Amino acid sequence: MEDEEEDDEDGVDLFEAYFDVRDRAVAVHEAGHAVVARALGAEVLFVEIDLTTGDGRSHSQNFVERVNNLAVCVAGCRAEHAFDARSSRRTKISDFRKMRKMLSELPEADRRAARAEGYRLAEAMLREHAAKVQRLADLLMARRWKDGTDTVRIERDELNTVFGAARDEPNSR
Repeated sequence: MEDEEEDDEDGVDLFEAYFDVRDRAVAVHEAGHAVVARALGAEVLFVEIDLTTGDGRSHSQNFVERVNNLAVCVAGCRAEHAFDARSSRRTKISDFRKMRKMLSELPEADRRAARAEGYRLAEAMLREHAAKVQRLADLLMARRWKDGTDTVRIERDELNTVFGAARDEPNSR
């Protein structure tokens, strides 16, 4: 009987660890989108993570400059890489589709350079604003299951505080 209880406890620990890692990756991913959008001058309306599905969303205004839109699009995946918080490919499918659509609207000769510039810009903004990505991801994680809902959502006014409060220090990840 004691062995069964230990097995159950081990199973619960593994279960919780899996969801902590998954939720952290989604929080970092969405924080990356939001912070890069804001750093490039967009108003960010909200960031959210769905704890049941492991999906997330952020919403900001679009830019006239396509490279900025590409940078915001790839910022989630680049943030995962920068903060060593990898999520499943399934969570990134929508970003890949958006990127392909944006690139398809450009002349074929310009696509490779635009994609590279989008990645370069996203990575530069993530390095410069690493403390904000970390702070927003931490805030999303801290609010998991707090109010009994399965979605954590941070709205514009609070995001403005987060974006203004975190200091940007090199290597602050």
